[in-house]
Amino acid sequence: MPSHRQIWLAVALLFVLSAAGAFAFWGTVSAETKEQTVFPGVSVHGVPLAGLDQDGCLDKLAELDQQLRNTTITLRLDDKTWPVKLGQLGVSLDIHAITSKAYVVGREGFIVNQWIERRRIEQYGLQIPLQTVVSDEELQRAVSELTGDVVKPPKDAGFIITERDTVELVPEEPGFAVDYVSLKEALLNSIDRPGHVTIDIALEEVSPAHTLDEVEVMHLNGLVSQFTTRFDPSLVDRSYNVAVSAKALSNLLIAPGEVVSFNEIVGPRSQEAGYRSALIIIENEFQEGMGGGVCQVSTTLYNTILLANLEIIERKNHSLPVAYVPIGRDATVVYGALDFKFRNNTDGFLYLKTELGNGTLTIKLFGDTRNMPKVEIRSWVTETLEPRTVYEDDPLLEVGQEIVKQKGVKGYRARAERWVWRDGVVEKTELPFSFYHPQNEVIAVGTMEAPPTVVAPLPDTSTVVTPVEPVGDPMPSGGMLPF
Repeated sequence: MPSHRQIWLAVALLFVLSAAGAFAFWGTVSAETKEQTVFPGVSVHGVPLAGLDQDGCLDKLAELDQQLRNTTITLRLDDKTWPVKLGQLGVSLDIHAITSKAYVVGREGFIVNQWIERRRIEQYGLQIPLQTVVSDEELQRAVSELTGDVVKPPKDAGFIITERDTVELVPEEPGFAVDYVSLKEALLNSIDRPGHVTIDIALEEVSPAHTLDEVEVMHLNGLVSQFTTRFDPSLVDRSYNVAVSAKALSNLLIAPGEVVSFNEIVGPRSQEAGYRSALIIIENEFQEGMGGGVCQVSTTLYNTILLANLEIIERKNHSLPVAYVPIGRDATVVYGALDFKFRNNTDGFLYLKTELGNGTLTIKLFGDTRNMPKVEIRSWVTETLEPRTVYEDDPLLEVGQEIVKQKGVKGYRARAERWVWRDGVVEKTELPFSFYHPQNEVIAVGTMEAPPTVVAPLPDTSTVVTPVEPVGDPMPSGGMLPF
């Protein structure tokens, strides 16, 4: 019978051997963990990843991703079919997620469980499932290109202006759209399906955003007012500016109560905005400036708005009269300084349309023509201001010379009224006052002194007698001198 000493020695020896074995086991498992590679038996879609580090896994999976992208499926909608590659539909492998999942296999949990899992995978293998993603943007772009002629989107109710200036209401039409949620789900479920895959595109009915009832309550039923001004089409740059600003105003829809700012709608008159240099009025003179001609558009709009009996919020006349509109009925604008504003003080919407002809600009306003009164605009000169004559010294002209450098132009004070007839009774409303500056007549007066006149001496025309010396005998025969 062993003694207590022997028993304790045996127990101690067993403990030491167990500890040594545990340390050895621990060391083995730790060494495997530190290798930073995927453990044996791990694969993805039949592609082994064992022994690969994370970069190696990404490279291997990139090849598998390319194969997936090149896989052709068929999309079908009714009797239409389209062969298309999965890559065109935005389908791809999430290679980073797959790599992370393959790498953590056998590295999670208690160390003993890690070792057991590694041995089991090494013996029986482990297939990491494919993780695919679909780009919504690429899917929708590709499918909309394929089905664009088949899938009809909804159409909102609206209105059109006919050539006869009548308003026709257009009812709404329901439409259809691709059900991308179900299509995306079908794509993801088709990845592991064997053989060629055909996916039916599901459609969902889409209602229009605006119905005919909404358009009818806008009360757009006819032409309310219009006004036309003329311009010289041979002034190319000015005509171009008229067209640019008129286009900015066209197709403007104005809600009840809305205040419209000409400058906000048309925007800055700059070269970047497409404007050119033409004559404008600066400090009571016509000078070259960017956007010349825009004021003709604001003036045409002003008269259209007056004839529609709308409320004028802000308006300023030019400093000089303009030829394309009766005096007192112009509206100048300067971006950031002078604006033309009006309010839609009706109960319905208004629609603005501009038309350009050969040297004509017409602005038309459509709205509710029911109970629309007769409107007339009258304007007249209340005072004529004679120009002053200003004399300026000119050192380049001689004293006594005068030249008219600038012809004088009369100035005016003008009034305008809007006459509105309702049931045979006229209501007169005074419109904003207009003042046009006279232009002085400028005469240049010479101050240069004339140089003195130099008279040349006349030539001497008297006879000159030259004495002649006698030749030979000074006394001729007979002893007589020649007197």
